[in-house]
Amino acid sequence: MTGWDLALDLALPDYTAPQWAVMTVAFLLAGLIKGAIGFGVPIVVISILTLVLPVKDAIALSVLPAFAGNLAMMREGGRVLEILGRFWPLLLTKVAGIALGAAILASVPTDALLLLLGGVIVTASLLGERLPRLRLRPRQEKVAGAVLGALTGLLAGTTTIFGPPIILYMTALRLDRATYVAAIGTLWSLTNVLTLVAFGAAAVLTLPLALASLAMAPVLLAGYPLGRRIREAVDDRLFRRLVMAGLLVSGGRLILMALL
Repeated sequence: MTGWDLALDLALPDYTAPQWAVMTVAFLLAGLIKGAIGFGVPIVVISILTLVLPVKDAIALSVLPAFAGNLAMMREGGRVLEILGRFWPLLLTKVAGIALGAAILASVPTDALLLLLGGVIVTASLLGERLPRLRLRPRQEKVAGAVLGALTGLLAGTTTIFGPPIILYMTALRLDRATYVAAIGTLWSLTNVLTLVAFGAAAVLTLPLALASLAMAPVLLAGYPLGRRIREAVDDRLFRRLVMAGLLVSGGRLILMALL
């Protein structure tokens, strides 16, 4: 064994082979689901990893692979400067929300964190495709964006799950498809970057966890094209319902773990 191999072994988390196997399955499945329905990486990963890993490890591990997937979407959508110029109030308040959320995550008891995660996952799964059809006027966009930035920043910093409120906001703005894809890709990617910085500063994402998370990024990306094939071959609504049903069960399990 070389010195580099020894250093790498010492740096990686001391997980068992079954734990690494579950991690691989979790990220492959998350990539598949993202390819099929466009979102869901943190929700799927955390729901599965909490079966075998501490909840804070599961949250920290989800960030880098999620960023890899969102970066691909950002490259597809482009128009980064345009999106930054339009949605800067959302991003500005999101910085504060993420910093506060990461500080809470670093100190919150496990049971409280499980309850929060379970509640967020259950809410997201119940909403599913039934997101309310809101409409925001142009003069309301920046104020609503600033409020949403703080809320989703807090969710990102504590759970890494922040997608559903942003989807609701983008839907309320009645964006065309190209702008929607560009906005989602840019905002989600930048949220991941801010979360990585905050997790590092709060010692939530340690070097061993960062290396393990980085190792799972190619696994997630491998699942992405499989998901796109499923999207073309399987009824989209049926697949979404199956995914949401599985997430509902997983979220309920986390709540029970917190209460029992």
